[in-house]
Amino acid sequence: MEGLTMTQDTFMQLQTPRALWVRFRIGALALPLVLACSLMATSAMAHVTPLDIGDFNLGTAVTTTERNSAVEGDRGWIDGADGDWGDTHDTAAYIFSLVGEGSADVSLAVRGRTNALGGSGLSPGFTLYQGLPDAGNGDHDHSIGSELLRAADCAATPGCTTTEGSFRVMTNFRITNDADETGTSASIFTYVGHAYDGSVTLTGANSPLYDNQPYLVPNGDGTLDRAVSTTFHNLTAGDYTVFVGGMNYAAVGFPLRGTGLTLSVTPVPVPAAVWLFGSGLAGLAGLARRRMKTNL
Repeated sequence: MEGLTMTQDTFMQLQTPRALWVRFRIGALALPLVLACSLMATSAMAHVTPLDIGDFNLGTAVTTTERNSAVEGDRGWIDGADGDWGDTHDTAAYIFSLVGEGSADVSLAVRGRTNALGGSGLSPGFTLYQGLPDAGNGDHDHSIGSELLRAADCAATPGCTTTEGSFRVMTNFRITNDADETGTSASIFTYVGHAYDGSVTLTGANSPLYDNQPYLVPNGDGTLDRAVSTTFHNLTAGDYTVFVGGMNYAAVGFPLRGTGLTLSVTPVPVPAAVWLFGSGLAGLAGLARRRMKTNL
């Protein structure tokens, strides 16, 4: 049986904003203890508590080992594609940072994994955002501040009349924590891109366009096999969050489902023209120095 990685929102000594997050890992034998404490899901597990993948230099090619997590239910991601939005409680979050100069292509591969309790693996979808959740207080969709922000965001979205949560998979969204009752210190997640397993067409009543027409959610891979991957091109230095959840809009109930994520970084070469331009400038500078010495 494969183990699952779970997280809690204790934090360690400040190094970078992302380094505040600390993880503890639970193997297959210890996982039933977590399930026994499942009544705590509305508190400790309910808030955004991401798994920290690490820092990656934009100039260094690397592929991580698969990082495992768990999600409640199999529709958390696709629920964020419809007209009344979704809830981050039904997703797993991963965070990472890109550091250094230049840019890189970042590939993310997510698959469902049979969890230690025999539950089915996730049918995954994921969205990449720039930005991080609050490291100390635990952001969630139903804090007072988040409710205020969501009401304002819904009012600013033509056609939106009601929401289930703040999570949106194809655009920016924001949430905050219980300590921020006015919503003035929100965590802002800036949309980069998304992908999901298979293909989903929402009914007109659930369309995010609010036009009562069937809506094909873009960027599905067309093959329902509990795995999906995509590459995001020319990312630059910054902090990033990946929200992962299920794409089965018909799923009911919230059994624990396993998932694993692998990240690859491929540096983007500096264009040859830039190298030539830089080399030309260096050559001109050298020629000028030689002429100055000759004139002396």
